[in-house]
Amino acid sequence: MRIGPRWWSTRIGADLNGGHDEEELRGAIGMHDGAEPELRQERQMLQSILDLDDVGVEAIMTHRQTVTMINIDDPPIEIINQALASPFTRLPLYKGDSDNIVGILHAKALLREIHTIGDRLEDVDFTTLAARPWFIPDTTTLLDQLQAFRAKREHFAIVVDEYGAFEGIVTLEDILEEIVGSIEDEHDIAVSGVRPQADGAYVISGTVTLRDLNREFEWNLPDDSAATIAGLLLHAARRIPEPGQVFAFYGYRFEILRRHRNQITLVRVTPPAPSPEED
Repeated sequence: MRIGPRWWSTRIGADLNGGHDEEELRGAIGMHDGAEPELRQERQMLQSILDLDDVGVEAIMTHRQTVTMINIDDPPIEIINQALASPFTRLPLYKGDSDNIVGILHAKALLREIHTIGDRLEDVDFTTLAARPWFIPDTTTLLDQLQAFRAKREHFAIVVDEYGAFEGIVTLEDILEEIVGSIEDEHDIAVSGVRPQADGAYVISGTVTLRDLNREFEWNLPDDSAATIAGLLLHAARRIPEPGQVFAFYGYRFEILRRHRNQITLVRVTPPAPSPEED
């Protein structure tokens, strides 16, 4: 039997087309926390949909330090090689400075151009080939951005702060994953920047997002005051930690492995031991 919104509205006693406000819907969904296992995913999806208007794109974006970018001033052959070697279909192009994003290179557009010009790869004009970048403020909610993606029929946006500085990128897939969970393909890495250790700990790059960690490992690190693991440590420690320092926050053990200037770049995280019930 196909389980859809109408079936769910009957089960939880709420009209999803109107008649109940958000709090009533949350309460109705929560009352069915003990529903049969096959409904667990649908319940989580409904809760995620209701949360879209409370989460900003900054919480799920790919941080600028882990974004694959290409300098448009590089030789055309080098740009082509970088694009073809990347697992991503859309790549920001910058000129001079990484904050100066001048276009978005789509792999399909590049392949069509190569097919057209043949061996004259040095003739590729990336300025005209690239799509115009779409900049959005980091305060945009996931719900607003999802609606904007649909309206513009776009899948890719550049996130900037209040000063217009490049912060990261957000895609339609990122928002959909907030609703339905991870959408992996053959090119995806489970969580880039995370290395499991033999003792159960994880060595994690400072730019890895808390939402990715929570979703991948079912952790419960708070993400309301910081977006990345480095940001969480700065917020909780109330100072810039030194390499070698160890902290215990939220039931987790954090050891600072590496710091570059004032930025935490590598941390070792030991999650709490599973309870007997979880075992």
